[in-house]
Amino acid sequence: MDKIKVLYIDDEVGNLNAFKASFRRQFDVYTAISIDEGLKKLQTIPIEVLLSDQRMPGKTGIEFFESILETYPNPIRILLTAYSDIDAVIDSINKGRVYQYVTKPWDDYDLKLTIENAYNLYHLKEQNHKLTNKYQKVFTNSSDPIILFDIKGRIVDFNKAAFNFIDTKENPINQSSLSSITVNKTDATLILEKLNKEDVFPGLECDIYGKKKEIKKCLISANKITNNYDELISYQLILKDITKRSKLNQLLLEKTIETQEQERARISRDLHDGIGQSLIAIKLNLESLKIKYNQDENIMPELETIPEILQDTIHDLRRICFNTLPQVLQDYGLVKAIKQLKINIYTDNFIINFNDKNKFPRLKSSLEISIFRIIQEFINNSVKHGEASEVTINLENSLNHVLLNLKDNGIGFNIKKIDFLKGNGLKNIQNRIDSFNGKIEMNSVINHGTKFNITLPLKLN
Repeated sequence: MDKIKVLYIDDEVGNLNAFKASFRRQFDVYTAISIDEGLKKLQTIPIEVLLSDQRMPGKTGIEFFESILETYPNPIRILLTAYSDIDAVIDSINKGRVYQYVTKPWDDYDLKLTIENAYNLYHLKEQNHKLTNKYQKVFTNSSDPIILFDIKGRIVDFNKAAFNFIDTKENPINQSSLSSITVNKTDATLILEKLNKEDVFPGLECDIYGKKKEIKKCLISANKITNNYDELISYQLILKDITKRSKLNQLLLEKTIETQEQERARISRDLHDGIGQSLIAIKLNLESLKIKYNQDENIMPELETIPEILQDTIHDLRRICFNTLPQVLQDYGLVKAIKQLKINIYTDNFIINFNDKNKFPRLKSSLEISIFRIIQEFINNSVKHGEASEVTINLENSLNHVLLNLKDNGIGFNIKKIDFLKGNGLKNIQNRIDSFNGKIEMNSVINHGTKFNITLPLKLN
């Protein structure tokens, strides 16, 4: 470890020699017999601790320290003085930013500790200086808008990103307060109140006036900036523009609600058209049975039809439950659910071919449900719009991804003319894929069917 570089200035040679003899082994000691000689050594040597005698020809020690504040601000200053000069020294000691004064004759041990403590402070100041420089670079070059403001909320500084983000002709940022750039004035008050109670707080959402008074949704974080003595210098506010993210989240929420309402409407129709009509038929049959029974007529034909109607009703109920959320999907996973779907839909007029590879594993529940819904939507589109009679499903996992290939033999469509905003089925498929950050490749040829190649991240259960 390098020794502490210490410079001692005194016009008495005996004091200089005594100092050097006492501390040359512990420190890297430099001495000067005059202020001029001391200045020359300050110009060539990175002195860390500077000692000076108070009584010297031309200038006192404090006057010397004061004169070099701007040129050599970094060395920590220690003043050596006679006991009789203490009162005068105390009155003017802050002029030269003196770290500590030591009375003559000094005690070697006490002076050694004083020098070491002074160096520790020098080291802290150097670290703080480096951090300050580093912060200044971050402040200047950051792509995030950064604003500095005082305890009254007045803006005192801002970086280029903040100027480009907020500045308007009507309300220049360099003449603004925090409340003038927030849409809701109470947000500025809330920020100041939080900072008075806490040193830092993250993640407060608020609306900010951007260019041309455009309202921007921002996620803000703020903190106090203090000096070495933990005294408040200013507050710092960092803005992150989440306007696009907020709009996407809003759109996603709207689509989620829309999809839920569509699903409720579908279930309602299924219940009304299927089970509802069957229950009405059973009710009418029972009323007819009652009349015939009271009239001693033969009721066997009606009795025989009721079990058939009940059986159809049970079948419809199972179909609706399966379409809503198959129990087999929850209990046994995606592969079994697709096979069950194949059994339920497979008829002479419509065929489902299913191929699963690599002993397909159980996935995260939300991913299994999404894949199952994608398959259902594809089949529904193939039947309703594609007039298909056959669908092929290939499912495999490869390199941490799920590969889902869907193909039908329908009439196809022109992909360039597709409008996701009009077709709910395709829109729902795209939304589900986007929610997992997946990808889809669509290929469709008129009169030759449609293919979907879908890649999703593998998320195991």
